[in-house]
Amino acid sequence: MPLIEKVTRSGLDLSGRTRPTLVLLPRGNWIRHYYYDFPALLSGGIDQLIDYGLHCLAEVMPNRQEVPALNRFILSAHSGGGMPAIDVIAEAPRLPDEAYIFDGLYGRDPAGGNPTQGLEVIDRWLTERFAQEPQRPGALRVIFIEQQTGPFSRLVGELIARHLATSDPDLTAGLSRRYRVEPSGVQHSQVARRCLPELLTASDTQFDWRR
Repeated sequence: MPLIEKVTRSGLDLSGRTRPTLVLLPRGNWIRHYYYDFPALLSGGIDQLIDYGLHCLAEVMPNRQEVPALNRFILSAHSGGGMPAIDVIAEAPRLPDEAYIFDGLYGRDPAGGNPTQGLEVIDRWLTERFAQEPQRPGALRVIFIEQQTGPFSRLVGELIARHLATSDPDLTAGLSRRYRVEPSGVQHSQVARRCLPELLTASDTQFDWRR
């Protein structure tokens, strides 16, 4: 799986983004079926990757004296990268401001334990994210295909609904556009390519699946 072949399919299109953005696409390991892992990103490894990327960026920027500081962390995952993204959030000192998961919440391999393990991680992250609203807005957008990732995705939707129910009523409408779970209008292989460019432009974008 050469990474260069995955850039477009991953939706890493910054043409609609206005703020300076560095994109990092890590390589994972295929285990079997739709299960992957990214061991190098665990235990704070994602922070090391981000710091390394910023350092490399500084080296090629003209007249740059210091390494650029990270302002926002956006984590996106597609397919077999969805569940590993939860593991990254669980162990990262630097939590994402925005998370986008595209038909990737298959649940855990039943052979390895509790299929819904990880919901508690998302719940803790949502608690922290909502506590920073609206001063530092965030987002969680989950796009799913029912026969593949529907059950776990809908459980995430229930978590979001509980957090929305206890949020400031004046903020609920805006929050519900940035924190939501919804079915996909395109096939599995096209979800990230279709959705991420729009989300990188506006986290509250509403998809017109007819296009």
